Amino acid sequence: MLFMPVLSGRADEAMPEPPELTVTKLTKPPPRIDGVLDDEAWKEASTISKFVRAYGMESETKCRLLITYDDKCLYLGIECPEPEEQMPKLKAKVTQHDGDRIWEDDEIELFIGPTGRRDFPYYHIFVNCKGVMADSYVTGRNEHDKSWEPKYQAEVSSGKEGWTLEMALPWECFDRTESSAAEWSFNFFHERSIGERLFWAPVFCETTHTPSAFGRLKGMPVRPLGKKGF
Repeated sequence: MLFMPVLSGRADEAMPEPPELTVTKLTKPPPRIDGVLDDEAWKEASTISKFVRAYGMESETKCRLLITYDDKCLYLGIECPEPEEQMPKLKAKVTQHDGDRIWEDDEIELFIGPTGRRDFPYYHIFVNCKGVMADSYVTGRNEHDKSWEPKYQAEVSSGKEGWTLEMALPWECFDRTESSAAEWSFNFFHERSIGERLFWAPVFCETTHTPSAFGRLKGMPVRPLGKKGF
């Protein structure tokens, strides 16, 4: 089962409006997916640089998420900084696709809802710090359909002070959705094995699977999806 451990914090605080980001469409050639964010395309991407803990508390960790798209794919670039002394200690026990308990590794998770409804269903993707992936189509609480097997690219590179993930998700990946909206529901989660868990949109509860709290991606392409993709 694809679940996160219990998150601590205050549940009695008022939930703020979820964050929003307007995503810019590429005009340059797409990035080469090699785990290195040095392509000209990333200069056009929309950027998220503020991440918080589950209940909205500030973090000093300076992650960065880049998002853009073209007629073929949704592209994401993610920088996950770590202290130099922590790099040899990063956790990546899962070595096979869809391996159980990947959420306990140093990893990132994407929650993607092309309909924009901020409710079930949505697509859920994991990538750990060694580039191992897991994915499922989440149709409800405790309902994770692992038969969803999208074909996408994800590459990781590591340096002295962090690791970087680069992804290309072809529109055909989202084949459980008939058509998309101009505003997608979306969240980003980063598990650090030192004990920190970071979100773009804080969920204010004990599970990451809280679509009512997801953020919004604006400016997304409105096109049919279905079995044939875009």
